[in-house]
Order: sequence, then structure tokens, then C-alpha cells
Amino acid sequence: MIGFSFHEVMEGTLERAGERFDRPFRFALDVRFPRALGVLSSAVGRAVGKVRIDGIAKDAPAEGTLELAPLGKRRIRYEFGFRGDDGKRYRFEGVKTIGGLTYTRGWTDLPGELRGEDGDLVGKARLRFSMQRHLKGLLGSFRLASGQLRRT
Repeated sequence: MIGFSFHEVMEGTLERAGERFDRPFRFALDVRFPRALGVLSSAVGRAVGKVRIDGIAKDAPAEGTLELAPLGKRRIRYEFGFRGDDGKRYRFEGVKTIGGLTYTRGWTDLPGELRGEDGDLVGKARLRFSMQRHLKGLLGSFRLASGQLRRT
């Protein structure tokens, strides 16, 4: 089967529970989908990369999934885990909602939550895909693919 892959960078902030300021938050993921035609309804790809959240993780290896369903479910769901600088496990979950009057925003805005290994809320995130800084790299990274992704 022929799949496809791409590299995506999202940047934004995380407000930790109990804090009243934003921490810089960035992730860069290589995502591989096993079947190229799957995106017509819903395709789940394996995501590996790095995450950086001020005060939590400095370029920590991350691994998870990205569900690409812009036509069928009108969403793109991100889920990945990583180990923070404190040695604890964290899990990020976020969803881009595609449609309505915010069609373009749906492709670029990613609200989400960061939870600790106990499932408790660590903070709420708002990330954004920058068309100006990252669109060229995203488009240039699309490849027909087969096999395993390398960790970055």
C-alpha cells in the first residue's frame, strides 16, 4: 500500500492550571499515513517528533497519532505523549475543527489540553500553524511513503 507523510510545526502557548501567564509551546511532528486514499473519510497516521513547553520539556521526543478527517468528520485530531524534564509522562490532546465561517482558521488553530500521567489537567493550550513561517516547509515535506518513520 502507498501512504504519504509530511512534517508539521505548530506554535503557541500553554496556560498551566493555577497560573495566569502563558508559556511558549511548540511541537514539530513527522506524520505517516499508511493509506493515501484514507484521507477521503478518516485516516490515522503515526506521529513522531519533538515538543517544547517552557518549564516542562525542552525538545522532548514525542510520539502519538494524528487523525486527518477534514471531509468526513470535519476535524483533525492530535494526540501524543512525551516525558517532561521532571521525568513524568505527559499527554497532549487537541482538535482542529474544520468548517463554518472559520474554514481557514479550522486548518490553522489548534486548541488542546495537556494532562499529566495521572490524567489531571496540567494546562490548556492554543497553538497555531503559521502560514507565513511554515506553509512552504509543510508543502515541501509531502511525500508518498511506505515503511517506518524515523524519530527526529
